[in-house]
Amino acid sequence: MNSALFAKANSVMPITGVDFTDKEGYLLKVTAGVPALNNSKTVPAQLVVLDGGTAAENSSVAALGKTPPVRLKAGGAIAFGDRLVQNDDGTVITDPGAGTARVLVGVCLEPAGAAAGDLFLADLWSPSIAA
Repeated sequence: MNSALFAKANSVMPITGVDFTDKEGYLLKVTAGVPALNNSKTVPAQLVVLDGGTAAENSSVAALGKTPPVRLKAGGAIAFGDRLVQNDDGTVITDPGAGTARVLVGVCLEPAGAAAGDLFLADLWSPSIAA
């Protein structure tokens, strides 16, 4: 069946088989159908962990750019309104600006900002490669 009635209203989905315990807010890459923590500043991530579980449990993930605001893991100090780029450990950091190869992924919506290691509210964009 190929009816529009079966379309999903959001991009949240369950993933099993990978341990994402304590990885809420981390960005993920997908290689050969297997999700893993994103480990690149310049290759766009595809997913974000909303609620992590063990390999035997479901983890909730969502596609970047297709979700309402979510909580991300800060890889450094981030201020309200800062543009966000992916870091090479699955976290996000403040956009360092022109002249740096990077992937833009969103904007910080947390009025108080965030410190390294904090979960904070962000609006996600579809990943965009910048230089």
